[in-house]
Amino acid sequence: MPVSRCRTILVPEVIRRKLERLDGLPLRPATARLALNVFPEDSAEPSPELLASSRFAAVAESDPGWVVALTRSDATFQAIELLEQSPWWSLASGPAVEALNRLWRHSVAVGQAARRLATEAGEADVERIARAGLLHGLGLWAIAALEPEWFAELLGEPDGQRRQAMELQMLGTEASNLGRTLAERWGCDPLVVDAAWLHADQNGIMNAGSVEPRALALIQQAFALAERTPWGLYSTEAREIGGSEPRLRLLIAEVQVRCTPGLIEADATVHEERFARSTARLRRQMAQLRGEKAASDRFLQAFVDSDPAESADSWAERAALSWCGVAGVATARVVWTGPGTESGHEEDPRRAERPATRVLALASRGRPCAEIHLWLDPDRRAAEAEAEIAAPAWQAWAALVAERTQLSAKLESLARGHRGWVDKEEPRVRRAKLDALAEFAAGAGHELNNPLAVIVGRAQLLLTRATDPDMVRSLRAILGQAQRTHRIIRDLMFIGRTPESRPRFCQPDEVVRASLRDIKDEADTRGVRLILKGGEAGPKVWADPDALRHLADALIRNALEATREGDTIQIAVAGGLEEVSWSVKDNGRGITSAEGEHLFDPFFCGRQAGRGLGLGLPRAARIVQQAGGELRWHSMPGQGTIFQVHIPLLPPPKPPSPTVGGGEGEPAGGRNDPARA
Repeated sequence: MPVSRCRTILVPEVIRRKLERLDGLPLRPATARLALNVFPEDSAEPSPELLASSRFAAVAESDPGWVVALTRSDATFQAIELLEQSPWWSLASGPAVEALNRLWRHSVAVGQAARRLATEAGEADVERIARAGLLHGLGLWAIAALEPEWFAELLGEPDGQRRQAMELQMLGTEASNLGRTLAERWGCDPLVVDAAWLHADQNGIMNAGSVEPRALALIQQAFALAERTPWGLYSTEAREIGGSEPRLRLLIAEVQVRCTPGLIEADATVHEERFARSTARLRRQMAQLRGEKAASDRFLQAFVDSDPAESADSWAERAALSWCGVAGVATARVVWTGPGTESGHEEDPRRAERPATRVLALASRGRPCAEIHLWLDPDRRAAEAEAEIAAPAWQAWAALVAERTQLSAKLESLARGHRGWVDKEEPRVRRAKLDALAEFAAGAGHELNNPLAVIVGRAQLLLTRATDPDMVRSLRAILGQAQRTHRIIRDLMFIGRTPESRPRFCQPDEVVRASLRDIKDEADTRGVRLILKGGEAGPKVWADPDALRHLADALIRNALEATREGDTIQIAVAGGLEEVSWSVKDNGRGITSAEGEHLFDPFFCGRQAGRGLGLGLPRAARIVQQAGGELRWHSMPGQGTIFQVHIPLLPPPKPPSPTVGGGEGEPAGGRNDPARA
């Protein structure tokens, strides 16, 4: 009893460890024998025409071990190495041989049915779908390769639930999931991965997650058709049907032709397997030794002649010229396929008419980066051999060029992204500055306005009592500076938190005149003339006169600060009921490009210290922005500056509807009547 319990625990562990080390499926003895007989002895690899010949293809395309090697993408397919490294299926007991033949015939049936369905559906790669159909039972094939006796016991269980329980107990998972895991680990075609565990999903519920749901659906149809043959794996009734439909009878006939004799020949021995694998190894080594020197010399010469910093296009031309020197290569071309290394050369229409005979795919870090397209002569055995020998070296070199090119592209992209990030962050930083300024202005206004009010009040009181001229001048200076400080605090609070607009009926031209009247004394003191153009009385419009006054003061005072003595400031007023249009032009020193970048930044001032805090233009810009208008400027260094303001006007609100009797004694139109404003 203890021995039995130990064996129950040990066997699953042993099988799982074997599955983890499994790296492929065995070959049929018939496949290995035919390959060694038909492959030329003076070449390591047979030609594609020989591999596709009807005699060899009929045997090889029905061999799961051979097809697995064809669908693997982790390395270039090499027939001689496969013959050298792959073991053969060995003879087992009677039930095991019967189970193997049943699985084989069922797999061939699915592959043949998938080929026919794909042809009828007009699929481009019919053979690929047929191979995926042949390998749909990859998990069962792996079990049969390691434990044929237990596989026969598993396949002989008619109850599907008990069979599933046996798989879970021995393998730790279902056979279909095992097939998916092995296909992924071996680097098989993604369609093989999907077919290995979704072949029996007749409803197609999970097909949407497949890489190719249409091809997978064809394999599922082929599986359903194969289940109706005498070799069905999951349906006990299928063994008794025998094929009543023409399509089913044709499929059964094809399977019987391809699968006679069975998977394993009775005369295959271990000694023959060893001899065949040794023969394949010797052929490969001999051909490799013949071609290595020539291939190495050509590659090294191209490498020595290259520039370490050459571009991807230059490298592609160098590689193509090197391959044109290989015997059997008529024309060669290198095409970059990786991101950031796409070639800028246009497609040659003459080459497009004749597809490349051989394409070597080069990869960088597991991802495709380039392809070497070779147009080969009829006698191309030497070219094929060199392609296999030199491909790793060319791939390593291409990977270096591709990585360097991609790094350069990433560096440029990073620089562009950084510039974009800076441009995007600038408004946020500006808003943060204004928020901080608003918080500071609010606190400063609250803390300083009260002391300033006391200073102004006391200065005004003392001024009314003072008689000494010096005392009067001093008090006026104190009063003026206190009022200036108050205006600075007011401007700070305005920049930080622009007050809400309070529109009412006003005359924009009168606002400009009022601003000019207040600033005229200071302009006369500085010897600057103020000229108003278009000063005729305009219509009353619906706008915020306080905001317009702030705007006029800021623009005129900015021009006054920039204008030299004896020069002129020209103010033009235009517009009607729909727009306010002002322009202020001075003859000052102008604005440089460096100053223009920060013209509307708070506290930026292009004048010398003590002539201003740089709040006038930012305040004007905030007013125009809040009104939905536009503030433009143009300046030439040494020739003055002109600021142009365009502010759209909103229509005045409609007066309330008159009530019967005038409504509390008000006449029709009420207080919002424009005629009364």
